[in-house]
Amino acid sequence: MELLMAEELLLLAYRPRGTPSVNLEMLDYTLSAAVLAELVILNRVTLENGHLRVRAPEPTGDTELDETLQRLATHPGPPPAFGDWWISMYTPERRSRLLARLVQRGVMTAETRRYLRIFKEEVFPDRDPRPRESLHDRLRTALSGGRPDARTSAFVSLAHACRVLPAFLSAEERRRAKEITAQDPVGALVSQSFAQAARESIGRLAGGAST
Repeated sequence: MELLMAEELLLLAYRPRGTPSVNLEMLDYTLSAAVLAELVILNRVTLENGHLRVRAPEPTGDTELDETLQRLATHPGPPPAFGDWWISMYTPERRSRLLARLVQRGVMTAETRRYLRIFKEEVFPDRDPRPRESLHDRLRTALSGGRPDARTSAFVSLAHACRVLPAFLSAEERRRAKEITAQDPVGALVSQSFAQAARESIGRLAGGAST
């Protein structure tokens, strides 16, 4: 079963029992970056000096990718900066669409759980464990040595950036993931943006505490 990188990120971001294990706002930003990374891997878009340039505007056949590709292809003016375009793509609706796709394909199920007869929670437990198991195997292979291909490098870097790498990875495997992130063009930009946002948030908190 071929999944988009964004769909694979969701598999890592949601526990097998269906609850998210990561900050959802950070995840939503990363899903947008994963769509751009997928277009880069497919040679539909190039990342040149931090700017996105459409190389082949023809539809890919995947609606999630084609919506972004069309927006980029019809963007007026010079190629947009990755950071500006990526931020403008932010929407929680992308996560909802991708979860629905995973449910439709039999990877997950959608359930509503109730607590104290008042509160309810939407969860997405695994229906078919094989995609998650295959993903874990690929990660272990990529991080155990050798040189991963471009798509695997992009995926590892995005998973590292939004902190959804599986807990079972060793310290050495996490160190390798950090190295891959630093070398991947999209993952490095996303990781740097998250780090900058964290520093700014800490700065605002410190500033508020000192007043």
